[in-house]
Amino acid sequence: MPAAVSTITQTGQVSIPKVIRDILGVGPRDQVEFLSDGERVQIVAVPKDPLTLGTKEEFWESVARADEDIAANRTQSLADVTQDLRAKYGL
Repeated sequence: MPAAVSTITQTGQVSIPKVIRDILGVGPRDQVEFLSDGERVQIVAVPKDPLTLGTKEEFWESVARADEDIAANRTQSLADVTQDLRAKYGL
């Protein structure tokens, strides 16, 4: 899973690194959404076509699956992700 680092400005803004923008398929004027479980934050592209969002039930099923993955340790630590990406991209 790719990771990148960005610095927070004094006004609380961050730039989304190019590698992440490319993965999300976003560019100028596109929107991203920040989702948090209280410990981690996930950034996702807001679909340009709102019909692709699915139903409210499908959304909450997706959140529940993510919670199950976290509870079952089926996720990587940020340190592991960072190390993998640095090795992959020669950073």
